[in-house]
Amino acid sequence: MEHARHVFRAIILLVVVVAVVSIGRGFLVPKSYGLHGAYRHDNVKEQMEVRAPRHGGVAACGACHAAEAERRAAGAHKTVNCEVCHGPVSRHAADGKRIAAADVDRSYLLCARCHRKVLARPEKFPQVVLEQHVKDMGADGPVEGKICLDCHHPHSPTP
Repeated sequence: MEHARHVFRAIILLVVVVAVVSIGRGFLVPKSYGLHGAYRHDNVKEQMEVRAPRHGGVAACGACHAAEAERRAAGAHKTVNCEVCHGPVSRHAADGKRIAAADVDRSYLLCARCHRKVLARPEKFPQVVLEQHVKDMGADGPVEGKICLDCHHPHSPTP
């Protein structure tokens, strides 16, 4: 009977610990934790409000870069927003004034993101097999290190 009391005390202690942890977890873990995965879902909205990207669209870029906007509107990239390649306008300009140089990825990877031959893309979409395209243009070696901008203007890219 003496041993039964020790076991009974251990069980009571275990129940109390489990109850305290369960109740404490209810107070300490946010309601949105685990709602859409193993993270606090409310944090997504909070981070979007704190770090909201400021996209201005083609009109914001065209206000200062009218010639490029006109060339883009007449070219093959007329449906592509400037910020796809240059990043958000808020990193380049604020209140109509330039605050930093526009981001430009001058590697072939930027163009390859959209124009690399992928079977799932529509056939009418301009696609190239990069290795073959580089050979056809008279260059030797791997595609890495080649720059599409050597032959193509990005705002009106026909050769």
